[in-house]
Amino acid sequence: MRKKLMKRAAGIVLAGTVFAGSILTGCSGSAGQTETTKAQQAADAGETGGGTQEGAAGSESSTDSKISDKELTVSVLMMDSPTQPIKNFAPAQQEIFKKTNIKLDYQIVPSSSYADKKSILLGTNNFPDIVYLQGISDVVTYAGSGIFEPLMQYVNEETMPNFYKFWQQYPEMKKFLLNGELYVFPVIGRDESANGYGPVIRQDLLEKHNLKTPETFDELLDVLVELKKIYPDSIPWTGRKGTSQLLQTCSYMLGSGYGSKGIYYDYDVDGGSYVFGPADVKFKEVLSYFNKAYELGVLDPDFATTTAEQFESKLSSGKSFFYLDNSGFGQNYTKALRKLDGMEDAVMQIIPIPENSFGQKRAISYQTEVMGRFYALNSSAKNKEEIIRFIDWMYSQEGSDISNYGVEGESFEYNAQGQPEFKKDFVMQYKDAQPSTYYAIYSDLGITKLNFTLWACNTRTWFEIEKLAGNWDEVSDEYWNIVEADKAYRQPHIDPPFTEEESEKIKDIMVDLNTMLEQEYNKYIMGVEPIENWDNVIAKAEAMGVRELEQIYNDAEKRANEQ
Repeated sequence: MRKKLMKRAAGIVLAGTVFAGSILTGCSGSAGQTETTKAQQAADAGETGGGTQEGAAGSESSTDSKISDKELTVSVLMMDSPTQPIKNFAPAQQEIFKKTNIKLDYQIVPSSSYADKKSILLGTNNFPDIVYLQGISDVVTYAGSGIFEPLMQYVNEETMPNFYKFWQQYPEMKKFLLNGELYVFPVIGRDESANGYGPVIRQDLLEKHNLKTPETFDELLDVLVELKKIYPDSIPWTGRKGTSQLLQTCSYMLGSGYGSKGIYYDYDVDGGSYVFGPADVKFKEVLSYFNKAYELGVLDPDFATTTAEQFESKLSSGKSFFYLDNSGFGQNYTKALRKLDGMEDAVMQIIPIPENSFGQKRAISYQTEVMGRFYALNSSAKNKEEIIRFIDWMYSQEGSDISNYGVEGESFEYNAQGQPEFKKDFVMQYKDAQPSTYYAIYSDLGITKLNFTLWACNTRTWFEIEKLAGNWDEVSDEYWNIVEADKAYRQPHIDPPFTEEESEKIKDIMVDLNTMLEQEYNKYIMGVEPIENWDNVIAKAEAMGVRELEQIYNDAEKRANEQ
């Protein structure tokens, strides 16, 4: 078995990331995020001992005694983030150590190489006590070898009372079971606000030129055409990361879908069904819309090659007026534009999801409940009883408060309702930090969902920090009010688990299918091929097994719902 896993790990590294069941996720945050990752230096310094907090924030699980009678070190394989670099034994982890006697020792890997490094460590059964998994595909690939601890034996009110409450609250987590067994602890969102891909436009230009806020996608093109006439040197609609990102951000709103390399869950098909978007007749409407935008001169002529940095430059300089992507970025572009001469009143603001040609208003938000991040426990880890108790404590309010706010009295205090709140004098030390005040605080304290946090904040703490720092304004209020009021958004659908055989079949079909399709999209968007010819592409996709692919997904979904 060990040789088989080593061979499989080597194959994964050579072939790239193996596709299997995944969860649609996204990140809210600052734009202009660098892709380079700084090396992290591990710090061994930190206090030992210390007492426990009594009755923290009305927590049902405040510790009256430490998790372990002796000091224990628990190693965790973590993926670094370029926007929120992870530091070893940051203040939150020091405080966790004081409360529990558990010292977290992070083994930090850059995001650019994490998938390959993780695959090697899992394939050779040589990984830390806890490992961060980017999706449940690793469970399918490796659980059969026995390297992950089976967890259902602990999921009860006596052993893990805090996690058990979430297990009951979110029954969709049963989709993470493989043959009736659980191998991952999912990250749960704490008071998260939902946003996602959305249409963002220069609202000030609409008002200046008496242009109506578009309510349909056709009206959107009309508005962009008018702006192009007024500003002939502009590129009204820009994007980032090429054609694949354009398809992923827009296709669902336009009536079809793209999801993860084509496959997606459509709430409006047969009461909910998996569809391979590019092989569905409705996808022709997506391509037709992009072609029309391209022919009208409003879609960026370099849409297929524009980088994230170029995208940011065009929007923050006033060269472009519209994008459809992570709508949270718009608040940062407003700030950048207002620093330019004559643009003090510039506003990039989200608009409600327009109606598509099928009469629908629909969008998928980022996940706010079960957040698509997972941790598995090494079945060979020592002190598993203490680790299980510790993980359950991390799901408690006290564990969550520390892992999202840091150290009481230093970075946060409890309010009259027993809820943590950041201290203003602490926050103001980071007011001009990059890439943002909140990301700098997250990184320095070692907190929130990109760190080892199981009941995790992102937007809750983000909003609080920005308001304390004076970075919150009327544009921010308006943005979140618009998103909250827009009924078009739905939560992402959690993909079902697949058998190892299904995963291999999915990979085989998807690789060939997308290799073919990636050579076709731009031809139709740019008008090299007439849209009628897309029927020939659909026929090719069917010959390559696309309907079998959809059947695998829908059968797995049915099986997951029945278990």
